[in-house]
Amino acid sequence: MPRILTLLTLLLLMPLTPARAAAGVDGPDSTVALVSIPVAHLRSTPAHAAEMASQAILGTPLTILDSVGEWRFVRLPDSYTGYIHSSSVTPLSPSAFSAWKSSPRLIAVCPATADILTDSLAGPRISYLLNGAIVQGTLSPGSRFVKVTLPDNTSGYAPADALMPLDSYAPARTDIYQVLATAASALGAPYLWGGTTLLAPDCSGLVKCAFFSSGLILPRDASQQALVGIEMPLSRPDLWMQGDLLFFSGSNSEKITHVAIYDRNTRFIHASGRVFTSSISKDDPLYIPRPVVKVVRIAGCENTPGITHIHSHPLYF
Repeated sequence: MPRILTLLTLLLLMPLTPARAAAGVDGPDSTVALVSIPVAHLRSTPAHAAEMASQAILGTPLTILDSVGEWRFVRLPDSYTGYIHSSSVTPLSPSAFSAWKSSPRLIAVCPATADILTDSLAGPRISYLLNGAIVQGTLSPGSRFVKVTLPDNTSGYAPADALMPLDSYAPARTDIYQVLATAASALGAPYLWGGTTLLAPDCSGLVKCAFFSSGLILPRDASQQALVGIEMPLSRPDLWMQGDLLFFSGSNSEKITHVAIYDRNTRFIHASGRVFTSSISKDDPLYIPRPVVKVVRIAGCENTPGITHIHSHPLYF
């Protein structure tokens, strides 16, 4: 019963689909598309000046639910909805989508960026990879570069050490050391509201990036992330483990406004102004006077409500 209530609450917190698009959700009018630029911005309304609610990396599969002029109302793999400009995505026919899912694909594991160059390897950059980007291609042992095909069928060459086969990406059980290493790779990065890349994340975006590096797709917002996994005793920091999520509130103590990833020895990594390390201990020089209001464990909760492993998601496999 508690899990059922949690799932219902999570669904209520998900962004609402406009009435004009409701009939097209996963229906005959919906279309699968791939993000075709390094990072696409998801807007709250169909305008470039609108609030950026989230982002989607190159090769991310999404569902187009509706069209408004040059904008596409889409749903991302984490169920978040919003508007992406049509120039940022490449729609796929059902047969093309099936072929993409069965093709050899590679995922970027570089902490920052990796250039994709023209066939000459000396020509201009045609695009670049961010951590989590997906392209088509096959790695060859000993090769420094690999030929990759982007969602818009553009081809080029990327560093082989920046990629790994998507089929073998991420263990079945969460690798917390990988999660923490990914979060730490963003230390010093600026905070960006709506950001979900390691170059400039917001607090929940950093959490999403970190856990996606171990194959998990988490909800988008901190308030949604607080509803998944297993709740840990708030008064027992000695029971908290690396990778647990720490949640904070603002002036309204009942509303979750911030999330961090617990490391060890009272310290945690989070994005607030920039990505940095803080502590819950007043004796630590990194202490910040911001009380934790909830603690959640994600590891061990793979494929429970709100926590989907990439290999179990129908848009990827």
